[in-house]
Amino acid sequence: MRIEAIGLRTVWLATLALWGLLIWALGLAGLGQRIVPLPDDPGMTQRLPSLPAASAERLGDYSRYAEIAARPVFAEDRLPHPFFLSADNGQAGAPSVRLTGVLLTDSFKMATLTTEQGESLRLQEGHDPVKGWRLLSLQPRRAVVSGGSGTQTLELQVFDGKGGQPPTALGQGARPPGMPPLPAAQSSPAAPALNAPATPVAATPQAGANGTPPTPAPSAPAAAPAPSTQQLQAIRERIEARRRQLQQQRQNGTNPGQNP
Repeated sequence: MRIEAIGLRTVWLATLALWGLLIWALGLAGLGQRIVPLPDDPGMTQRLPSLPAASAERLGDYSRYAEIAARPVFAEDRLPHPFFLSADNGQAGAPSVRLTGVLLTDSFKMATLTTEQGESLRLQEGHDPVKGWRLLSLQPRRAVVSGGSGTQTLELQVFDGKGGQPPTALGQGARPPGMPPLPAAQSSPAAPALNAPATPVAATPQAGANGTPPTPAPSAPAAAPAPSTQQLQAIRERIEARRRQLQQQRQNGTNPGQNP
C-alpha cells in the first residue's frame, strides 16, 4: 500500500486519534491536578454604596403643597373639581332599593324590591340571594334585607292619596277604555215621552216703546204624540199576520215576492 494512496480524510482522522491519545496519557500522568484557587484578596472587593440618613419628618406642612391642590395634575383644565369616594375595590356603592310589595302567609314570605333602574327583585325568606340581596325577616309593612351596603330596614311605601295624575275626565257619552258598549235601549211606549224635549214657556210679549205690539217669536215645533196602546197592539197584529203569510207561502212553494 503506497502512501500516495492515503486520502486526506484518513490523515485528519489519524491526527485526531493521536491528539486524543496524547491527552489521555497526560491525564494519567496528573495533568491539571496541581491547579488550586488563589486566596481571597481584600483589596479587590468593591464597597457597597452608603445610603443617606433618613430624615425625622418626611412630609412637610400642608401649606407647602397648596399649589398642588390649587392646580391638580390629573385635571384637564388644571382646576379643582369635587369628587366622590367609591366603595372597596374601586366599585361604586351598592344601589338603593325600595320595598314595593309584601306577600305574607303562614308558610310563605316574599318581598318585592325595586331598584333605582326600575328592576323588580323578588326575595323569599330563607332562600338564596337575588343579585346580591337577601331577605332576612319580613313583616306586614317592613322588611329587613342585606346587600352590598349592609343590612337595611325598608318600609313599605303606601299611597297616601296625594300627588299622581288626576283622573281622566269623560265627556258626555264617552266611556272608559276597556268597558264594552252599553246595549241599545229597547223601545217602550214611555220612551218618546221621556226623550221629548221640554216645551219652552213663551214669555209674555211686551209692547214696544212706541206702542207697537212686538212680532211674536216662532214657536218650537210640537213634540210628536206618543203612540197609544191600541196602536202598538195593531202594529204587533200586522207583524204577526205578515209572518203567518210568509210561512204559508214557504209551505206552498210560492215565491215570497209574488202574490199567491
